[in-house]
Amino acid sequence: MMTNKKVLIAGGGIAGPAIALYCHRLGAMVELLEARNADELDEGLFMGISPNGLKVLSDLIDLNELYQEYAPGAIEFYNSKGQLIAELESNYQKPKYGFESIQVKRAAISKLLHQELKRNNIPIYYGTSIVALSEKTGQITPVTNLGNLAPVDLVIGADGIHSRCRRLIFPFANKPKYTQQLSTGSIISMEGWRFNSKPVSMTFGARAFFGYTTSNTNEVWWFNNYYRAEEPTREEIKTKLQKEIKENLLKLHEKDPPPIQDLIQYSTDIFAYPVYDMPELEKWYTSHVCLIGDAAHATSPHIGQGASLALEDAAILYRCLKSGNSPEEAFASYQNHRKPRVKKIIQQARKVGKSKSKPNPIVVFFRDMLLRHFIKLEKKKMDWVYRYDALRASI
Repeated sequence: MMTNKKVLIAGGGIAGPAIALYCHRLGAMVELLEARNADELDEGLFMGISPNGLKVLSDLIDLNELYQEYAPGAIEFYNSKGQLIAELESNYQKPKYGFESIQVKRAAISKLLHQELKRNNIPIYYGTSIVALSEKTGQITPVTNLGNLAPVDLVIGADGIHSRCRRLIFPFANKPKYTQQLSTGSIISMEGWRFNSKPVSMTFGARAFFGYTTSNTNEVWWFNNYYRAEEPTREEIKTKLQKEIKENLLKLHEKDPPPIQDLIQYSTDIFAYPVYDMPELEKWYTSHVCLIGDAAHATSPHIGQGASLALEDAAILYRCLKSGNSPEEAFASYQNHRKPRVKKIIQQARKVGKSKSKPNPIVVFFRDMLLRHFIKLEKKKMDWVYRYDALRASI
């Protein structure tokens, strides 16, 4: 059913290249649009990839290349006095799930996927984004910022939480809501670095939460969930926001244990990503357009499942399209399978996000005393997430 169909993918992050490779595998003629310029793909921070996402990624790229630069997925939790209060191991995951969670640079995954696109001669148009979709006689003519493209049979929107594709096909859908949180962080190289943060060190500070780790190349990767009442504009993110965040983080963590202050002070390039709550979208597709990844169901970063969910989406949509049904039937099957799982993970991420806010002293006392117990429960709670295999799950 997909052989020689013309498929346009909007979005070159993770979900877009993944589904582009899968559609190419089905014999489709695929093109991919990426709003960013090619040199902008190297920007950004890092993220967690868990076993469920790595299973799919291993089907698309050589994971050995990904492990050239990474940080471990295990976590140590500290209180504001620098005392270790709990540990979340990850070494049990590989024998149980086949892969072990890791932290990787977002750019590293995109780069490897784009290399695979080029190896398969799949055209990538950088600096190009969807402006409009004009449907006629069973085909869609995509209108971009650089002009009209040739008509295509299908469009797959993988263009992120502020998806233009979503706005075009569902103009009355609720918009993402700013949560008054920024996900901030930086990647730095510090001379004389002596703090070994393998696994990831997460500190419940006196006034805010802070995490850092050391990569296998001895870079320090840190992150923080930062409260900001007003949603920053794109211009603010590029200009004054970095200085504002640095000054405020230094105040927030002034009483917290080392090396938190040093890491913030040393950072000259702090990234900030507003965290949004995505209202549930009733439908993810039309007869010729389908949404995947954050375009369909963005989740907060608090349990590190955004990239893994996007990869799962691509694998399930591929298998539904492979079934031989019409594209619209495949889209419906994909949504029916994905929606319950995605909804449950989004709810879980929201709960974790709330736990990172500033607690009162009584809550702190019981958290420090009981966190080890909760961590054991958390391993059981995450089992259904990690053991999922999008390449083989019943659909």
